[in-house]
This record gives sequence, C-alpha cells and structure tokens, in this order.
Amino acid sequence: MICPQCRAEGRRSTVTAGAGSMTSAYYPPFYDEDGKHHVHDANGGSQEFTCSNGHRWRESTGPAPCWCGWPEKAVRADA
Repeated sequence: MICPQCRAEGRRSTVTAGAGSMTSAYYPPFYDEDGKHHVHDANGGSQEFTCSNGHRWRESTGPAPCWCGWPEKAVRADA
C-alpha cells in the first residue's frame, strides 16, 4: 500500500490501516440452467488509511464480479 498523495508528490511514507467496515449479508451461490456456477455476492466495505506524512483517505470495495459479468450485466427487474 502506497499513499496516493505521497506518490503524486514523489515522497515516501509508511501507511497504517484504521477503522473499517464490511457488510455481511448472505448471497447464496447458485447453478444456472446450464449447470454453471455463479457467485453474486453484493457485499462491500470500506477502510480508512493514514500515512506517516499525515495524509488520510478511505478506500471502498464493492461487489466482486462473477464470471458472467454480474453486477454490470445484471438484468433489472424494472427494465
């Protein structure tokens, strides 16, 4: 992990992880009509970081994509 602001400034620093959170809903994996395995896990999280030069930032993660393109290619029920 490298501080993005230090990288832009050409400086070096150490990074410490701070508070973080993660959703933990259960999204069961399933097999489609062709027997192909899908994992449509919509959980995400965020983590705070601080560098030794005093910069602070937060990084967020969203759902991990499935091989089928979900969630980008998800079919919307209201479409």
